[in-house]
Amino acid sequence: MTDAPTAGSELARTPPASPPVAAVASRATLVGIVALLAVAAALVHRGTGRFWGDLAAYRTGAAAAASGDGNLYQVSYRGEDGIELGFTYPPFAALLLRPLAAVPADVAVGLWTAVSAAALVAVVRLALDAAGVAPGRRPPATLLAVLAVLPLLPVTGHLQAGQVGLLLMWLVLHDLIPGRTSRWCGIGIGVAAGLKLTPLIFVGFLLFTGRIRAAATATAVFVATIGLGFAWRPTDSAWFFGGGLLDTARVTGDPRTILNQSLAGALARIADTPDLAWLWAVTAAVVAAAGTALAVWCARAADQLVAVLACAGTGLLVSPVSWHHHWVWWVPAMVLLAARCRQHGHRLGAAALGAVWLALVASTSWVLAAPGGWDLHFTGLGLVYSNLYVLIALAGLVLLAGWLLRRSAARR
Repeated sequence: MTDAPTAGSELARTPPASPPVAAVASRATLVGIVALLAVAAALVHRGTGRFWGDLAAYRTGAAAAASGDGNLYQVSYRGEDGIELGFTYPPFAALLLRPLAAVPADVAVGLWTAVSAAALVAVVRLALDAAGVAPGRRPPATLLAVLAVLPLLPVTGHLQAGQVGLLLMWLVLHDLIPGRTSRWCGIGIGVAAGLKLTPLIFVGFLLFTGRIRAAATATAVFVATIGLGFAWRPTDSAWFFGGGLLDTARVTGDPRTILNQSLAGALARIADTPDLAWLWAVTAAVVAAAGTALAVWCARAADQLVAVLACAGTGLLVSPVSWHHHWVWWVPAMVLLAARCRQHGHRLGAAALGAVWLALVASTSWVLAAPGGWDLHFTGLGLVYSNLYVLIALAGLVLLAGWLLRRSAARR
C-alpha cells in the first residue's frame, strides 16, 4: 500500500537538479508572484478600505511622530471593527517607517506587501541553503515551497495585517545561518531588535553559543538605534524605554484570545482567566531555560538552523503575547523538515509535516473567532484547537530533545 500524497509530502519532494531554463523560469515566476500579491493587495484595499490594520497603525504612528515629539504614543488607528491599534514599537521604527506615511494608503499597502513577499522568498532560499539543497535545485524548490507556505495562517495573516515579522525574520536568518560568519554578523539582529524588541533573544543566543563578537555587534547596533530614537524624538523615547514598553494593555485587551498563541495565552484559556501572572512566570522560566539549552546544544552539534528555530520557538512561547502572524517562523521550520525528509527518506516525518501543514491552514478559521463570539472561552477539544501552535511548538522541543539524546548516545 502506498502512502497518500499530502501537501506536506508535496513540499518534501524537492525537484531534481534543473537546467538553467527551469531555474530562470522559477525565478521569473517568483518575481511574478511577488508582484501579483502586491497589486492584488493594493486593489483589495482600494476596493474595500479594510484589512491591513497593523500597517495602518504603523502609518498613523509614523505620521504622528513626523509632526513633532511627544505624539507617537498618543495616537491610535481605529479600524472598521472598532478595534483601536496604537504604535507599540520603538521610535526608531517610526523613523524608518516614515516613507510609508508619506504615500497614499493603497500605495503603502502594495509596497509593504511586495517587501513582505520578497522577504518570504528570501527566507525560503536561506532555509534551503542551510538544509544543504544543491544550488541547481534551489530555484524550483523555492517556488514549490513558497506556493506551499502561502496558505498558512501565519503567512496569510501576516500579509493581510501588514505586519513586519517576515522582514525581521529575514534579517535574523541572514545573520545566523551557516556560512555567514563575516565580521559584520550581528548587524541584522541589531536592526531587527531596533525595529521590534523581540529579536533581542538572539543576542543571548549568540552569547551562549560563543559568538561574542557577533553578539557585541548586535548589541552595539541596537544601542545605536536607541540613540537615533532619542536624538530624533527624545520625549517619545523616554516614555517608551522608561516603562511604556511594558504596557501589555496596549497590545491586547485579554490574553485569552485565540489569536494569542503563547504560553500566557494558553494558560489563560485553560484556566479561563487572564490573571495568571505568577503561573506564567514560572512556566515561562522553565520553558525558556529548556529551550535555550536545546538551542545551544543544537548549535554545538553543528545544526545551526535547527538551533535558531529552537531559539525562535522558545521566544514565541515565553512572550506574553505571540500573535498568530508572529509564528511565521513555521516557514523555515517546515522547509527544513521537508528537505531533511527527502534527504533521508523519512515517510513518518513527511506525514507529520503534512499534518502540521493542514493544522496551520485549518487555523485560518481563528479569524472568525471574535465575530463569532467564541474568542475567549474554550472547553474540551476546543482547548486543544485553541492552543494548536503552542502544543505543536512544545511537541517540537520535546522531539528535538529526544533526537539530540539519541544522536549523542549513537556517537558514544
